[in-house]
Amino acid sequence: MTFRTSRRTVRTLVATVVVTAGLIAGNATAHAEDDPRVEEVRQAIAALKPLVQQPPCDQVPEPERWLDAGTPDEGSSNVVISAHRGANTLAPENTLKSYEYAFAYGVDLVEVDVQQTKDGRFVALHDSTVDRTTDGTGAIGDLTYEQVRALNAADYEPWKGGEYDPAQIASLEEILALAKRVGAGVELDVKGSVTEEGKLAELVGSYGLIEKSIWNSADPRVFQAEPGARTIYNRDSWEPNYLLYEIGQVAKVYGSRLDEYTPESIVAAHDSCGIVMPHAYDAGGDQEVAQFQLARAMGADGVQTNQPALIVAAAGEAVDSRLLVRRAKGHSDEICLVNADNGLGFPGKTVHLAKGGKKSLDLVTRDGGCATVPAVNWRGAQVTFTGDGAVHASRTKLH
Repeated sequence: MTFRTSRRTVRTLVATVVVTAGLIAGNATAHAEDDPRVEEVRQAIAALKPLVQQPPCDQVPEPERWLDAGTPDEGSSNVVISAHRGANTLAPENTLKSYEYAFAYGVDLVEVDVQQTKDGRFVALHDSTVDRTTDGTGAIGDLTYEQVRALNAADYEPWKGGEYDPAQIASLEEILALAKRVGAGVELDVKGSVTEEGKLAELVGSYGLIEKSIWNSADPRVFQAEPGARTIYNRDSWEPNYLLYEIGQVAKVYGSRLDEYTPESIVAAHDSCGIVMPHAYDAGGDQEVAQFQLARAMGADGVQTNQPALIVAAAGEAVDSRLLVRRAKGHSDEICLVNADNGLGFPGKTVHLAKGGKKSLDLVTRDGGCATVPAVNWRGAQVTFTGDGAVHASRTKLH
């Protein structure tokens, strides 16, 4: 995975750099006097810049396109996809199972809401309290790690009483180990209970995931511990595009809602060697693909999504699958549909059994991408998954 775009080749144009600097300075003078927030952002950039180690930027800025982009940029050829709280429509949010399912679809990142427990451990939970998603009550920061892990993280609709009930709040170590195993990264949304961001950065670094991950935090302690960490700038609609370009000195990822962006603002981000990956879930599940396609048409490089399977399909980045047969003595066989590269399962997929041209059966995969074969003689049957937009077809045989 890369956090750079390859939109333009390197050119040595000293004259362009000089002109660009003049345009930036001219625009800055015009706008900075009108909005004090510009200077506030610049002060924040100045404070972080000595701490941040950014790769060299070889893009040649085109500041005239920050005012009128003309034809929008082309986003990264490999779409950067971040699964919001994991595959949260397939398993309870922020649980290890939701992250496994997201990585099964080959996403680059999983978004993790990071909280810190009373005794200093890091776990995945969105809310400041455990009330909404578990059978417990109270602020996450007032509970010990042992207390948090004892809670049921599937104690809410639509998961309560279902296949994933009970579930456990995931530790950050579990998620980092999973990401390392599949060669992907994490998008760390650092929440208010976290008081030791330097310790958090060191933990991510201990798994070798700094270069693959991104941070929804600009706390200086992150960069003091890991200068190579990449942070997200969540833009608003007020920033002039020249300021977005300047922000690229310390932040190489641009997030926030899709409606905060224009083709011009995306050009400015790209000119700083940044990538743009807005949210694609603000209009609800039915509109995620449409939002993703609009983002790409504007030049975005990727998205954060609640529907990784739909976005992987829309991006044309379907993953390879494999059908496994698991034999259990005295029990029915299991057929498991998994990602061919990392072995993680796909739930909710239909696999077809056919034997001798006389009998056939459709099974729907469940937890872990597995389905139980009925306790009748299906040995010798052909097993087929016909594929869909997100997962390629595969077949095997029940021996």
